[in-house]
Amino acid sequence: MSLLLEIDAQKGALIRGEAVERPAPKPVKPANEGAGDVRRKIVPVVKPPAGPSASEWENGAYVSLQNWLEGAPKGAAILLQPADDVRALEGRVGDVPLISVDFHRIGDGRGYTHAFLLRKRLNYAGPLRAIGAVTADQVFALARVGFDSFALRADQNGETALAALGTFSVPYQGAVVAGTAADREAALLDAKVRLLDLALKNIAMSHNRPALASSLSAEDMVIADAIARLNLPIDVFTLDTGRLHSETLDLVEATKQRYGREIEVVKPDAGAVSDYVTRHGADAFYESVELRKLCCNIRKVAPLNTALKGRSAWVTGQRREQAVTRGALPETERDAERDMQKYNPLADWTWTDVLAYANRFDIPLNPLYQRGYVSIGCEPCTKAIRPDEDPRAGRWWWENQDSRECGLHTAANTRAA
Repeated sequence: MSLLLEIDAQKGALIRGEAVERPAPKPVKPANEGAGDVRRKIVPVVKPPAGPSASEWENGAYVSLQNWLEGAPKGAAILLQPADDVRALEGRVGDVPLISVDFHRIGDGRGYTHAFLLRKRLNYAGPLRAIGAVTADQVFALARVGFDSFALRADQNGETALAALGTFSVPYQGAVVAGTAADREAALLDAKVRLLDLALKNIAMSHNRPALASSLSAEDMVIADAIARLNLPIDVFTLDTGRLHSETLDLVEATKQRYGREIEVVKPDAGAVSDYVTRHGADAFYESVELRKLCCNIRKVAPLNTALKGRSAWVTGQRREQAVTRGALPETERDAERDMQKYNPLADWTWTDVLAYANRFDIPLNPLYQRGYVSIGCEPCTKAIRPDEDPRAGRWWWENQDSRECGLHTAANTRAA
């Protein structure tokens, strides 16, 4: 192998090894020297390798499944072939340093099934590698079923593989790979959690004082939980607008108690709030979009700008599913106005994904969700919604749907990165 892409629990995705020099492509020779139609077309036949794709890994030798079952030497790693019955390893994988799955050809689904059975049926928690006919654009799908390292072919580009981990946000496999539908849903959540963890680790390593701007929504609580679970140097702050529900404010202390981490509470300028109320009235936001956005600017946008000073990146809990204005939301974008990177690691998550994470990790959530609230902001600007309504239908409900943004997240200020 020439390149090895690994997903490290502490350092994120890493590339090891060196790419081989690629030969110059040969010019295509026209059929029949370009002289007329060719009735007989010759189609090359790609045969799978006669034997295993590798005999050694970086720390020793590979052994076959049969050799392992018969008593392999200590330190040997297992190399599974497509036709192997992985279930024979039940109760026998506790001390194996590495299990690799040999893909003899691109698209061979048996390797995916091996990974699923190892992770879900046999509860194998050790290193799991894909080798053989592995291409850079496969790594996302392979990661989803439990692989955490990938030995790329000699002609593959490591950076392309690294980018593929975060490029394909919508899974394309439609059938159940193995097991029940419930198993598949759990596996999909596993993959999303792994990608979220990887994204947050990369943010923490790449930026100076990155921060999560938390509205204390379910989405932001998911990210805050992951930050605490991974003990990442990503600060968390929230904007107390002065008009939040008491249930929302109670989450600040609940979060501190749960994770033992401080949440900075940023408040608006008292003079600006007083001037707005004197000039227009406390609830003038009901009168026009302009006055509502002015109120949002004073109570939310200006305090956000203060909280982000001196930082090079901020993280949000935005999702594409939340509103028509977020339908094309990228995972990474450049906030040109604030001159920093902006990350939306839950962009492709559904509301079901958010609730599944909250249930799995038992995170504290706003009790207003149980009363029909979905998108929760300031108390006078938020209401519960009916079943099947748009998630943002309860925000600024008196306005047109296309205008329902407070100014924290605007397309005019950001561009995909």
